Amino acid sequence: MKNILIYRFLALYLLTLPFSFATAQKKVQYLQYEDLKPYHFGFSIGMHTQDLIMDHSGATDTNGDKWYGSVNNYTPGFSVGVIADLRLADFLSLRTAPTIHFGSKDVTLVSDVASTAPVAASVRSNYILVPLSLRYRGARTENYRPYLMSGLSAGLDMGRDKQQPLLLQPINLYWEIGAGCDIYMPYFRLVPELKVCLGMGDILVHNRTDQSSDAFLKYTNAFDAITSRLIVFSVQFE
Repeated sequence: MKNILIYRFLALYLLTLPFSFATAQKKVQYLQYEDLKPYHFGFSIGMHTQDLIMDHSGATDTNGDKWYGSVNNYTPGFSVGVIADLRLADFLSLRTAPTIHFGSKDVTLVSDVASTAPVAASVRSNYILVPLSLRYRGARTENYRPYLMSGLSAGLDMGRDKQQPLLLQPINLYWEIGAGCDIYMPYFRLVPELKVCLGMGDILVHNRTDQSSDAFLKYTNAFDAITSRLIVFSVQFE
């Protein structure tokens, strides 16, 4: 009888051992009450690339050449910003994150005449974007919580130079869409995020009354419209 009880005890112990091991290996959840705060602040640093979406006009210059432009060299830029987040519900928050993006893009014009040499210009832009976005967060799994975000931002280009062949409007409206993940650390949240900022209007200055040289007119007359786009990867500390 005693042996039967011992065997039953061993069998029960072996059955409960995997559950005990899993419980022991479970990670400690950091900042368990952080998501209950009505609001919080933070800052972000990151990198980005600037791009232009070009609608060609097909117009010819004085020599009869048609010019087609593209951004064929993407130079990484630097981004830095601050964050303010307002909790609306457990899975939803309203956020603003004013950010400065320092960068440039190289625009090359190529003629439809093969013997004509291409021309290139570097267009520098330092964007200040002030977004207002909604962030929809998934369920938390241990110390991770993914999310999707979308919103609108007002942009101001503080780095444009009127002496550049391609002159862009200083003010623009952007639609932002992206995704990221809250990673809960012992004392703060580390949040990697990837987003795209899509310009919603034509930013090309068509009437260059300040300049009349052929170099400037090639860029101005080659396009019907130009819209801006930024791809931003940031790491946020909240």
